Amino acid sequence: MRERILATATGLFVQRGYEGVAMREIAAACGITKAALYYHFAGKSDLLNAIFVGYLAEIADVVTSSERAGTGRARLRFLVERLFELPPGQRAIMRLAMHEVGQLEPQQRATFAAEYRARFIGPLQSIIADGVATGEFAPKDPALVVWVLLGMLYPFFAPPGTAAPAGPDTVGDLLDIFFDGLTAAGA
Repeated sequence: MRERILATATGLFVQRGYEGVAMREIAAACGITKAALYYHFAGKSDLLNAIFVGYLAEIADVVTSSERAGTGRARLRFLVERLFELPPGQRAIMRLAMHEVGQLEPQQRATFAAEYRARFIGPLQSIIADGVATGEFAPKDPALVVWVLLGMLYPFFAPPGTAAPAGPDTVGDLLDIFFDGLTAAGA
């Protein structure tokens, strides 16, 4: 039941935002009473936190598994490809977290922010820093590079039906622009 609640609430939050969804709507969509919903989650912010924590675990696993990909460029390509393999509704949780993290209780927010930095942002910055150290990447601030990469990906983290269109070459094109810019060869 807990997994069904999380999946249902995720879909509703992604579509309508945190404020646009009531606990009674989540309960009704799950076919349970509000009391049953509150048996599993103390409140709406606890439910949102569980969604964020679950998603963070999922993308942290992708970051960890990228270690086998080799170079910094190969690791970033692996990461972006895996993110694009997620269904659009799953990818949209990233945008939901960016917009709705303020809805968490202060302690939940602080814990999630620390975990997000430790398990996602920090490892991405380490990939860049390692690439800079080996001469694979130009000497740029890893924090800035990661925010630029995430900024390029952001339009594809929108809810289904509103995200930027992604075709078969989207990941390759995004990463080519990220790594090599728009300058034509020989220009």
